[in-house]
Amino acid sequence: MPDTAVCLLTFSPRARRAVAGLLALPLLLAGCVSTKSTYTREQVAQRLKARSGYELGAARTANAPAPALPDLQDGLSEEETVNLALTRNPAFQADLSALALAQADLQDAGLLANPVISGVAAYGTSPVFLALNFATDLLWQRPGRVGAAQLETQRVAESLVSRGLLVSRDAQVSYTDIVLADERLRIAREAIAMRAEVARIMRARYRVGEISELETVAPSADSLRAVDDFYRARRDAQVARLRLLATLGLDSVNADSLRFTAPPAAAATVVPPLRTLLDSAYAARPDLWAARTGIGGIGKRLKWERSRVFSFVLSLNARLNDPKPISLAPGAAIGLPIFNRNQGRISRVKAELEQASWQYLALRQTVNLDVREAYAQYEQATQSAVLWENSYLPSLTDALRRSTNAFINGDFPYVQVAETTRQLLDAQQRAADARADQRRALARLRYAVGGRF
Repeated sequence: MPDTAVCLLTFSPRARRAVAGLLALPLLLAGCVSTKSTYTREQVAQRLKARSGYELGAARTANAPAPALPDLQDGLSEEETVNLALTRNPAFQADLSALALAQADLQDAGLLANPVISGVAAYGTSPVFLALNFATDLLWQRPGRVGAAQLETQRVAESLVSRGLLVSRDAQVSYTDIVLADERLRIAREAIAMRAEVARIMRARYRVGEISELETVAPSADSLRAVDDFYRARRDAQVARLRLLATLGLDSVNADSLRFTAPPAAAATVVPPLRTLLDSAYAARPDLWAARTGIGGIGKRLKWERSRVFSFVLSLNARLNDPKPISLAPGAAIGLPIFNRNQGRISRVKAELEQASWQYLALRQTVNLDVREAYAQYEQATQSAVLWENSYLPSLTDALRRSTNAFINGDFPYVQVAETTRQLLDAQQRAADARADQRRALARLRYAVGGRF
């Protein structure tokens, strides 16, 4: 080892500059391409906020405490429900980890292979031989690898924005299901009171001898049926709450004690024409952006795979012998693409590019169908809600009032009162269903166009 140190001191200034330049060459070329991505969680949060108006929340680990809950004493609003879904839903938090994986792949794509030093010790009259090898083919492959990884990071970020919109839509639909279940429970409770009042009147008439005992059976049966409908409606409301609280990570909250405030009427929302919605969906929907970015990334990978046909290793050889202390000489090893020209990988990436192109066209068709279906559902639900609330409900309410008064006075048979009561309760149920369908369709329409409109 001391002999080696002495030999190094015998380098001429020109030789030392040549060695330093050769060692610095890979570092200079490696710095030409940046491996930092602008597509971070903060960028995803900003995009989601701009598209939906909801907050993504701060990043946290699986072991970190959950975000603080809003005040649940005054009820949970739809906006608070969506924010809780975005910040507490475990499945969505797991999806957000895909961005960190893509950034790690980007960092890995920018790394160069470590130089390899090899040596042979002196034996007999053979001198000591050292060689420092650089796999320099990675230098011109690196821009393609990094470019493909950059686009993959962008694709993942756009996919996460789309996933956030999907979580928001599902939370809004679940919230609507709970509001509808509460409305059905209210209607069932009113039905009990209405049926019980009719049954009471029939029993009073029987006691004074105006009707037979047989005529009291049907009202009593209708009253018991109303109680059974109430129990079913209460169960449905409990199940809807439990499902939503499970997705929000609020399993410990008492579902029966949690109130949900009624959302604003969907009819107050101004929905643009269908053509405008389709144009907005094609231009702004994040999953379409992700698909287009994915095609660009595959194109970058194709260029990278083609650049891997040639392999090139640059080496710096040093020979330590007498009488000359040391001699330096460059060397190179070139792989000849005779048998393996990376045909398999190139063909595979070409097939992936073709597949991604067809998937993009299929996604455009899906977007078109999503917008048209949601728009048709919203129009139909709006028409039904107006029809039931403005026409049928007022007329049936008035008909039941007049028939009940006539029934109390003995001028109207029970069958007519029961039928009018049934029609009114059915109309109330249909009106509630139409309002819920309207809100579900509005949530689906917002997701279909890629956010708010």
